[in-house]
Amino acid sequence: MNGFVRLIRQLISRKKKLVYTTFMQKEYFKVASRLTNRAVNYRVATIRKKPSRFSEVTTYDHGDEYRFYVKKEDYHRAVSAIHE
Repeated sequence: MNGFVRLIRQLISRKKKLVYTTFMQKEYFKVASRLTNRAVNYRVATIRKKPSRFSEVTTYDHGDEYRFYVKKEDYHRAVSAIHE
């Protein structure tokens, strides 16, 4: 499975640039909203993290990883929108 994930990342990275990464769903919605409001097209790669059977179940929101990608020419506009 790791080989497949690496292939997808490589294909995405040729045309897109990683602009933001978060592990919190609340932060995901905030960033997505800001990019949408500024009309910046983006894609999100979601990496699901399965808890091991030995880890304790918690209510913390750090299970999945959200990676925001934008076109290389939109990178500076996206950074500005995210950090406004």
